Amino acid sequence: MDMQEKMQQLLDKQEMTEVMYKFARALDRVDGELMKSTYWEDAIEEHQDPIFPDLFFYNDNAHAFVEPAMEGFKALKVTQHRISNPLIEIDGDKATAECYVWAYHVHEEDGVDREGILGGRHHFRFERRGGEWKIKHRSTVFDWNQNQDATAIWAENYSDKLRGKRNKDDDSYNYISI
Repeated sequence: MDMQEKMQQLLDKQEMTEVMYKFARALDRVDGELMKSTYWEDAIEEHQDPIFPDLFFYNDNAHAFVEPAMEGFKALKVTQHRISNPLIEIDGDKATAECYVWAYHVHEEDGVDREGILGGRHHFRFERRGGEWKIKHRSTVFDWNQNQDATAIWAENYSDKLRGKRNKDDDSYNYISI
């Protein structure tokens, strides 16, 4: 591989990594438009959540998954998804990838806040169409989870401006438009 090919592969890997990050951002900001933008219209979404297996179980068209996923995420009080360790293999206009995911969710059970903490890996099939990389297929494998009473305490006088929002009112939209 010559230097130009290596540079293009590096740029392609960075683009796919940012798609992974955008996907996580879409979940945490409950941004269905952003989530759809990471998938091709004919993409497949496949996963089941070990804490909420009936609420988050899907194996079909990814775009059709977005609306019920957003409704499910609205029912949660807090979420945060961290993506790390992306490994990407490119073969022409197709690529496969794995990244680690650490997901934190706060939900209410019988009037008590509970933390659902999950560790796993996203597996991707990407395709480049018209010079753009998007997800063609995504599956998630969970390696572990915890479900316990929440312990977070927020001070009464903590500024609402500095508290994360689960929509486009979040301060991050003042800095990043995606």
